[in-house]
Amino acid sequence: MRLDQLVRRNLRRQRVSSSLTALNVGLGALLVSVVLVLRSATAGAFLQPSRGFSLVVGPKGSRLELVLNTVFHLGQSPGLLPYGVFEELERHPSTQLAVPYAVGDTFRGFRVIGTTEAFFDPRFPYPSATSPDAKLESGRSLRCDRAALSAALAALGSHEPPTSSPAVSALAAADEAVVGARVAAALDVRVGDRIEPTHGIEAGGVAHSERHLWQVVGVLARTDTPLDDLVLINLDSFLRIADHAGGIVPETNEPGISAVLLFPKPGVHKALLLSQLNKRSTLQVADVDAEVRALLSLVGNVDRIFFGIAVLVVIVGVVSVAVALYNTLAWRRRELAILRILGASRRTVLGILVGEAMLVSAVGGALGFAAGHLVVAAVAGLIERSAGFRPSPLVFLPEEAIAYVLVIAAGAVGGLLPGLEAYRTDVASHLA
Repeated sequence: MRLDQLVRRNLRRQRVSSSLTALNVGLGALLVSVVLVLRSATAGAFLQPSRGFSLVVGPKGSRLELVLNTVFHLGQSPGLLPYGVFEELERHPSTQLAVPYAVGDTFRGFRVIGTTEAFFDPRFPYPSATSPDAKLESGRSLRCDRAALSAALAALGSHEPPTSSPAVSALAAADEAVVGARVAAALDVRVGDRIEPTHGIEAGGVAHSERHLWQVVGVLARTDTPLDDLVLINLDSFLRIADHAGGIVPETNEPGISAVLLFPKPGVHKALLLSQLNKRSTLQVADVDAEVRALLSLVGNVDRIFFGIAVLVVIVGVVSVAVALYNTLAWRRRELAILRILGASRRTVLGILVGEAMLVSAVGGALGFAAGHLVVAAVAGLIERSAGFRPSPLVFLPEEAIAYVLVIAAGAVGGLLPGLEAYRTDVASHLA
């Protein structure tokens, strides 16, 4: 009988204890798998969408909150930034591109952003394209009328409701919208449809006091970033909404927007802008890359704690393998002695016990890693609702393969103690 057949036969004879021991190993492997998959999904959800973004300028407050709200569209806007700051940054000699954002509305659960044609500039990182039209799956980009925008800003500055201003009414341009790929797919929105956003972000928002309809003129190409969940409208139409008449910065009494995505020219210009803007007491500038890495470092500390717990559970499982095998030696010594009489070498006896430990660990680890992915699948929807990203349970990471090999190796180490004990078994004394 071959060594592998002996190993399998022995485990079948001890199927209850072998199953419980494999379960111990599997629980540790499950935890390791869940931690690795969620850590990878978290890093991917924040690193990939932030690539290409440089600086975010907004009102005073938390830099991380500003980045999360502007780049990842999570949480509430920290406040208002004077629109004049955007105009200043747009003209700054170190600026390559400045994109204004005005937030506060939703459309059937998806966030609405007031912006300009700058969003569709090829220098804006997503969707990656060489021309504005190439950024769209269908239709065209929205158009922001600068004259209508100036009239709406003037009306807000004079505390006059934009919709009642003759100047705004005379210059009012079309209310246009471009929707993200997931918005179009989830709500079956197409070019030519008319949509009606609601005011506010909490609980889906409430209807505006005056009815406004926006015509969908384009659908963004899919990016697999938070941009797929956005509804973009022209900034002048955003400011013409009567419910936005209170969008005034209290300190300066100027019309405000939520933030500016700033893309400096290559070279030292980013450092120059950071240095100059950090001296301004009325605004906040955040380096997107630095804030995202700080966030992942914070999350990584928590990950390491959970990973350490998972490793401890694996170690307990491996120790249980060793204990189970060691406890069976008392009634298996005669069997092992007979194997020696039949010609089995000491190494064969050692190999049987180490092989049993490895097989139990391999089965438990495989079941644990599979169960870990099932757990991720079960909680993926909850994570998406609470954190804004959805981990994929179908992705098997290289780190998991390494962890699986280490689990089997640890099982082999756990089988050495009872194996060495059997190796030293005296044949004559146990046959007497």
